[in-house]
Amino acid sequence: MNINREEFLNNLEAVKAGLSPREFIEQSSCFVFADGQVMTFNDEVACRKEVGLKLSGAVQAAALLDILGKITDEELKIRENEKGELEFAGKRKRFGITKDAEIFLPIDRVETPEKWAPLPKEFTEAVGLVQHCVSTDESRFVLTCIHIHPEYVEACDNLQIMRVKLPTGVKESILVRGSSLNHIVSLGMDQMAVTKSWVHFKNQSNLIFSCRLYREDYPDLGAQIKVKGHDITIPKGVKEASERAAVFASNKSGDPLVGVSLTAGQIEISGEGLSGWYKERKGVAYEGPPMTFVIAPTLLMHISEHHNEARIGDSKLKVNGGHWAYVTVLGKPTETTKEEETGKDES
Repeated sequence: MNINREEFLNNLEAVKAGLSPREFIEQSSCFVFADGQVMTFNDEVACRKEVGLKLSGAVQAAALLDILGKITDEELKIRENEKGELEFAGKRKRFGITKDAEIFLPIDRVETPEKWAPLPKEFTEAVGLVQHCVSTDESRFVLTCIHIHPEYVEACDNLQIMRVKLPTGVKESILVRGSSLNHIVSLGMDQMAVTKSWVHFKNQSNLIFSCRLYREDYPDLGAQIKVKGHDITIPKGVKEASERAAVFASNKSGDPLVGVSLTAGQIEISGEGLSGWYKERKGVAYEGPPMTFVIAPTLLMHISEHHNEARIGDSKLKVNGGHWAYVTVLGKPTETTKEEETGKDES
């Protein structure tokens, strides 16, 4: 049968979050075709997508994605050849992918939802915001998760907290690995269902994206979100300064972070990476002690774009955006040069 190469590739890309480069589950590094669907499963994420192919079996995902991305034919003919391979033919080119005829992928461990409910429009935006505060410290498992409460979504990494208020549609609190849930942000999900061990999302193209859920207790962050202190006005131009600092911050290992330093009358945004560094100072109405913190540049851009006031306490900074709140731990700046201590931006 003939397939549109780009459409087929997009369908494979949509389910690749369920792949695992280390095959600790049999065929978890494979695209598995059955019942007109392509499926992936790595024990934390399971994906299903209709592709309309009458095929059955498993093929190595990395090789198939790589070759489909390197050819330009608009249409390809696909068949199972005499060797049991998945064979593709285009204009003056052919290739075959080794296929396991027997399916071992244990995706049947994932419960099938009986009912779907509309996903609140603000849900994926909330996940996109709180993901920057998810911890990578595996020794504190719950902090590697996003907490979905009936009334809000939140995350905390012991240095910063982000909570976004919205009716989430869940009846009781659940935890989902941040690294799993983050994938839904760009997939246009508009339906949700919760089963015993999984939370499921679906979009208009009938992609079903399932994340393993956990029911462990999450720390009560209510007291940590309350901050007493004095208010400051975030100066104009912080968003643009963050974008510039992020150029260098984004090319170092780990998640990109920019530094923010507050001293009397000024705020400094800085970014440092493998290829260089950037610093920019702005004038600000602040007369308190010197303070520093680090933050994801995209989060700082969102905060400065949508809110221009923050509250500084003895050890924390809080930005209250109405339906969301962000809190970070403040630290004392390290030694600065004389020029850095005296130089100020008049803007």
